[in-house]
Amino acid sequence: MNKVLMTLFFFFVVACSSKPVHEAELTLSELASLNQGRLVRLSIGMNKNEVIALMGTEMANTKDGVVNNPWIVEGFVGDDGGNYEILYYVTRRNPPFTPVLKSITTPVVLKDGKVVSWGNDSVRKRY
Repeated sequence: MNKVLMTLFFFFVVACSSKPVHEAELTLSELASLNQGRLVRLSIGMNKNEVIALMGTEMANTKDGVVNNPWIVEGFVGDDGGNYEILYYVTRRNPPFTPVLKSITTPVVLKDGKVVSWGNDSVRKRY
């Protein structure tokens, strides 16, 4: 009986002391600052795995929930038949009392798995 109680107590302590899997360590401003510093190391031709390794996968806590890194990923087939993916990374501070919007992100555009451009002008191009 004593071993059963000790085992239950142990699991209770572990369950109460561990963080939830989705809890993030950074604020949105900290994540934006990290991403700004990392963008300067991007280069044309990098593959998606290299971009993700460079930019990281940290998450940030906001009042609305957790923000992933990249924040949003979009994909489409371009007019040229290429497979495009756009990874949006938070790079600017969010105005108070507003949800996260694309206007505070920097897009990284990949064609067929390789970086072809990044920055706000890159998504205005027609692919």
